[in-house]
Amino acid sequence: MKLKLVIIKWLTLFLIGGILAIADIALINLMSDIKLNIVETYVASHDIMPRTCINEEDLQTIKVPNVYLDDKAFIDKEDIIGKYTEIQGMIPKGSLFYKSMLANQEDLADYPATKLLEGQIAYSLTVNIIELSGNTIVEDQRVDVYVTLLGKDNIPIVDKLISNARVLSIHDSKGYNVTHPKSTKIPNVIVLAIDENSVEYLAKAEKIGTIKLLASSESYNQEEAQLNENSAVIEYLTDSIE
Repeated sequence: MKLKLVIIKWLTLFLIGGILAIADIALINLMSDIKLNIVETYVASHDIMPRTCINEEDLQTIKVPNVYLDDKAFIDKEDIIGKYTEIQGMIPKGSLFYKSMLANQEDLADYPATKLLEGQIAYSLTVNIIELSGNTIVEDQRVDVYVTLLGKDNIPIVDKLISNARVLSIHDSKGYNVTHPKSTKIPNVIVLAIDENSVEYLAKAEKIGTIKLLASSESYNQEEAQLNENSAVIEYLTDSIE
């Protein structure tokens, strides 16, 4: 019985000693973190290519002394996710997310191109060559592109050339998106997402005809731009192209 009590006593001492050792290590680590001002931040979990929208999978959490960080790097996840990498180069794996590397989508010089789907082209039309017919056109809205040409005997021909062209962006004369705080809010250029097959027809219509953008009750549907191959103006535009 006496031997058993001795064993229990020593086991208890070892257990207490182990707990104290673990507590000491934890305390030392805590004091080190406080002394070094350790902060949690994020780095790239892999090489991130130019013009990539950053998401959760692109981030890896690390802890570093605050002295290694400065105001040139984003620290919080909310400041990183949803932004786009700059076009000049990739962000290497393990790199901090520096502010110079990222931009909001609407601030990108090639912002409209980031919203294109496969097989589409970003086509810019200046407002002074198109008619909006009193419609208020907004970003992501769908519009129908109507063309007026002079046919035989100078008889006007009017028909829809493109259906459901998505408005990628609207810019003022200074190049700002009209939603930008510095914008004049007066549209100067409207950028449309159109099918590649429509480009030559719209380009010719821009030169020899009048273009009108019309928003209909289907302005917010999910269909993408389609060339109206049965349009009455197609024949005249085709002859001009050839």
